[in-house]
Amino acid sequence: MKRILLLLTCIYVCTYTLHAQAESDVVITEIMYNPPGSDTLEYIELFNKSNAGINLTGWSFTNGITHSFSGVFMSPGSYLVMTNDEDAFEGVFGINVLQWEAGGLNNGGEALVLRNGQDMVMDTVRYRDSDPWPTGPIDPDGDGASIVLCDPEADNNEGTNWISGDVPTGIFINNEEIYGHPGATCAGTDLIPPIAIHAEAISATQIIVEFNEAVNATAELSTNYSGLGNLTADRDATSQIVTLTLDTPLSDGVLTTFTVTGTQDFPGNQMTLVYDFDVIWHSTGEVRDIVITEIMYNAPGNDSLDFIELYNNAGVPRNLWGCFFDKGIDFTFPNYTMQPGDYLILAEDSVNFELTYGITPFKWSGELDNNSEKIILNFIDGDTIDLVDYNDNNGWNPLADGEGYSLVLCDPNSDNTDTLNWSIATTTTNIIIGDTLEMFANPGMADSGCPVGIEDTETLTGIDVYPNPNTGIFTIQHEEHNTLEYAVFDLFGRMIEQDKLTTTTHEIDLQNAPNGVYLLYLKNIYSGKYTTRKIVVAK
Repeated sequence: MKRILLLLTCIYVCTYTLHAQAESDVVITEIMYNPPGSDTLEYIELFNKSNAGINLTGWSFTNGITHSFSGVFMSPGSYLVMTNDEDAFEGVFGINVLQWEAGGLNNGGEALVLRNGQDMVMDTVRYRDSDPWPTGPIDPDGDGASIVLCDPEADNNEGTNWISGDVPTGIFINNEEIYGHPGATCAGTDLIPPIAIHAEAISATQIIVEFNEAVNATAELSTNYSGLGNLTADRDATSQIVTLTLDTPLSDGVLTTFTVTGTQDFPGNQMTLVYDFDVIWHSTGEVRDIVITEIMYNAPGNDSLDFIELYNNAGVPRNLWGCFFDKGIDFTFPNYTMQPGDYLILAEDSVNFELTYGITPFKWSGELDNNSEKIILNFIDGDTIDLVDYNDNNGWNPLADGEGYSLVLCDPNSDNTDTLNWSIATTTTNIIIGDTLEMFANPGMADSGCPVGIEDTETLTGIDVYPNPNTGIFTIQHEEHNTLEYAVFDLFGRMIEQDKLTTTTHEIDLQNAPNGVYLLYLKNIYSGKYTTRKIVVAK
């Protein structure tokens, strides 16, 4: 009896194992987990790799998506495509599909689990949007490609066995072409033409062009680069970066547009699109003489009059194309040239700002923090042009924090990371907020009350101020043979004292002023030379 039971058990186990093995020949072979646009074109492809038909009735997806199969039969070597939206998918791809019941595919990756009627796992794929799963040449994570298992006999849980969709469909969603083949086999060859993804001027006579994959000798044909005049082209060791050497140098600070086309990765697979690039070259390497000179970070009311002012402190024009803010606010400059001594305004609410001040500003995205913010202006290559880390305390004037005053950098040659070089605006706008709060700001011009002008004037030298710190009494000694005028300002921009120096040594008495930091402004009334000094009074 025991032998009969053992024999029956072996027969049952072997039969069940063979049955389960036959059903496990259904394999997940393609996944579109993040199509461009909406998720209505998400899909999963199944393939019956066996030589026998398989009835999927009772099977189900239990993770990733939810679906129970009923009356579905897969012929040998056939595909079954499942999607998030049957009508939308068939309208785009023109093939019959099955709509799953619930759920969607996670853009970052997740496990898809397919079970049979006995709740046995028939197939599972835990995909990801990062290495070793495919990320190119067309990124499956939103750029239009599916991920594909070309060999159904390979382990489909190994990311290295999958490739990015390799068949261009001619279907474009949000200007991104779909690369995939739902319900069909892999091409097995690279059908995606190379893509020019980046260009940058590295000198007045050299531009680098980067492709998304290795390209062949066609990338060294000068005729594939138009708009730059005569040139030579050379690939690097990776064959992905091409250096263009120009016979005619780029004009300093002038935006130049050129096109790339006609390049192949292998014979016959030539790019069909034309790629346009803008490049610019500054002889100084960076535009470091563009300075942040005024900030209204907490305008009274609803911040709609917040703004940032830039000043061209160079003696030559500067084109700001491609320069960008990525901290504090978000803005990238178009093709725009600042002349020497020009101001430029960026605002949160460009319409309200123009109605208020009569100045047309650039509009930024985001908003300035009312407490503290790091404003960073970057060159197109990522290097920092200027940085101001303001605060509503820590030495910054508190009247700029919602009390109606902007912060003003009086001298663009000074260090604008030092709070002592900033004051509050003294120019009234004649704007009254809430019937009582007057606004002081001067966007697009120098502040008339600044102790230091923004004129291009030589620095006064040969000045000695002592002792410093002091108890309120200090001496100014100078080597000038002409009369000097001086003024002392507190950090609110208020003038404490002013007079003329008719001798080379002069004592100043500030004993009646409270302890603190003051600015001493000295100017030769004949030559116009000036200088400022910080004076610390600590009685």
